[in-house]
Amino acid sequence: MATNSAFDDGDRIRQKTSDRLSRPFLTKYEFNQIISLRTLHLSKGAIPLVELPPDFQIEANMDLRKIALEELLDNKLPYAVKRKMPNGKIENWRLADLSLIAVRHLLRP
Repeated sequence: MATNSAFDDGDRIRQKTSDRLSRPFLTKYEFNQIISLRTLHLSKGAIPLVELPPDFQIEANMDLRKIALEELLDNKLPYAVKRKMPNGKIENWRLADLSLIAVRHLLRP
């Protein structure tokens, strides 16, 4: 069974696509981990990576989730996904290289 995790260092990701075993689709588990991680960063005072309207007020955690979703859709997040494969190899994918087609139903604000 493959285990997945997200990490912040996108500069280390230099792997040929032809050498990878997994497909370039973001899974729902990776999606939830990335959105929750970014929402946590925003709640602790991280600067949003997208332009917010001047009258935007954060009233609840769902507002932070909306910001995180917008950052994901605009490919502004510098995260990477680390996938441990069943054969023991590790694959690193930049978030920008992964398709969101498998999680399109989760992209509602």
